Amino acid sequence: MIFRLALLSVLLHCALPYSTFRAKIPNGEYVPHPCKPFNTWEGVGHFMDVGTGLRNNFGADFNAAGNQWTSALCKKDSDGDGLTNGQELGDPDCIWKPNTLPTRTTGLSHPGICDPWDSLSCQQKALTHPVYNTQSEWLEDTCKSDEFMCAAKHEAGMRNITLRHPPGTKIPPQETSYLCQVIDLEKILPPGDYHMTAVEPIVDNGYALHHMVLFGCEDDQPETTELFECGLVANNKCQEFLSVWTVGVTGDCYDPKTGIRLLGTSGFKKLAFQVHWSNPDKRTDWEDTSGLILYYTSIRRSYDAGIFLVGSNSFLLPPKQDAVSVKSTCTSGCTQNLFTGHVSVTVAWNHMHFTGIKMNIQVFRKGSFLTALTNDTVFNYDKPDMHRYTNNPVVLMPGDEIVTTCTYSTARRNHSTVRGQGATDEMCFGFLFYYPKQNVKSELCLSGGPDISLCDPQAGAKYGCPQMFDFTDPDIVAGSCLYHDLVKNCKKFSPCLDECVQFLVQEKANNPCLRGELYEFIQVDMLMTHHAGHEMMAMMASCETEVFKKMMQLTMSQMTTTQAHGMNDDNVNYNSAPFNGVMLVSRVAVLTTALRVAAFLF
Repeated sequence: MIFRLALLSVLLHCALPYSTFRAKIPNGEYVPHPCKPFNTWEGVGHFMDVGTGLRNNFGADFNAAGNQWTSALCKKDSDGDGLTNGQELGDPDCIWKPNTLPTRTTGLSHPGICDPWDSLSCQQKALTHPVYNTQSEWLEDTCKSDEFMCAAKHEAGMRNITLRHPPGTKIPPQETSYLCQVIDLEKILPPGDYHMTAVEPIVDNGYALHHMVLFGCEDDQPETTELFECGLVANNKCQEFLSVWTVGVTGDCYDPKTGIRLLGTSGFKKLAFQVHWSNPDKRTDWEDTSGLILYYTSIRRSYDAGIFLVGSNSFLLPPKQDAVSVKSTCTSGCTQNLFTGHVSVTVAWNHMHFTGIKMNIQVFRKGSFLTALTNDTVFNYDKPDMHRYTNNPVVLMPGDEIVTTCTYSTARRNHSTVRGQGATDEMCFGFLFYYPKQNVKSELCLSGGPDISLCDPQAGAKYGCPQMFDFTDPDIVAGSCLYHDLVKNCKKFSPCLDECVQFLVQEKANNPCLRGELYEFIQVDMLMTHHAGHEMMAMMASCETEVFKKMMQLTMSQMTTTQAHGMNDDNVNYNSAPFNGVMLVSRVAVLTTALRVAAFLF
């Protein structure tokens, strides 16, 4: 199937979202919204009326019933208002079957919302939700208008263009899909020098749509007429974030003093539009025509705007944990390297997935706490908080440190959770809208593994490995003495040679780059980036067990010697070689499977 992006100057009709479960309950498509007249509650089992995110009480009961309309579920009063679920949904006698007409199709009410919803007793109903303690708090938030409010939309001379997938666009039958398309603005906008002042989402299939992103591209990026698979960014030439929509966000309205530069001598001439679909049931009948409306004007603002991305790009969350935190530091070395002058932050917001429970972004200057850009003590994926500083922008300076802390609860998960692109994976990102764009050389400041900032030239030196970034260059790796010594002494994966064990034990004891968390980071980075790194890791993996045993022997020998001389263990540095090597070698096993899978890629 060929996907094409429709370029329209007007809003097209939005089709109703597809629902997996509405057909499995009586009148599932006609449950009224309690506080938005003439609207239905599309996801009856969810706190979000569009049908995504956490389940409400009825959703929890429906799930416990195997996602089927049973007699027991029908007779239950999920919201505690004195009416059974069947009475509220038009099946008072609990006789309804799928694909049949319910006993009653009028006088319906929501089985997960206590009615009368605005009565004192119902408002005080306690809820089990990370953000809302009572029904009053829930509906106060839910009953707010979904309209995108932005004064710039109505300014004289404001124009707009719509980027949208055409009717009939199929969602791939796979759990997670990232698809992108590159648009040539010079072909669809009249010649000029513009500022984009706002971006408004068009959400069609809200059940599948996870997020939409607009990227700025380099001028030499070719236009594409079809969707192509992409990742966190569209590609290496299209990775500047211009606008991000996710569930609960009504749109991007840039600071009145700023805009995203389009066309002219310094504006973006190519844009990449990305959509992330989540299709856990791998349905083949789902379609989506979601898109973005871009508002732009020739009356330019005072400053060009940008989005600065902070957070962690590599972490692993263990299961069954009430709270586990991930810390990411955009170091002073990074901001000194990336900022050419001060930048003013006008908006900041957090992004995690479903296990995220709290998150903050803090700024430190010269080692002292300066301010918090965000502080979501209770994070709500469905309704992310936009921290706005329109009247008093937060000024960041070269040398400032930006620390992002994400906290998750995996108590209900029986498996580990990885940092990944799927909806059930996790993320830890902060989006900082700022100006002037010209004062930032690169808009990504992400850390990996043990909080190592990729943009800090001194990151490796802190671990005794100033040449850390050499490992990311395939030519340097392939020409290094380490690589050639590995070729001389070791075989890929197997067999394990005695000379390989001797060489690796000696090398790990003497080379800080091959020890501890830093080495773990280097391994992953090389596996992800180039062939020479994969070859090197494959040779080292051939003797991982034997090297581990040898390092353990050395460790036990040193401990025995220490005890024989009557030394206290508290005086022994177990972070030095060979003790550190024991921790290191044990981690190598984690990558063995990945190495063998990666072997098929080269």
